[in-house]
Amino acid sequence: MLFEYLIEMILELAATILVLVSLVIACAALHPPRAPHR
Repeated sequence: MLFEYLIEMILELAATILVLVSLVIACAALHPPRAPHR
């Protein structure tokens, strides 16, 4: 059914977004932003 395919696509998209967000958070934690020089 189309509905099941849609749910599967949404779950896959959500998983991809979660992975990307966790990667960004890990990078931010490993490399804290330096204060801009004024």
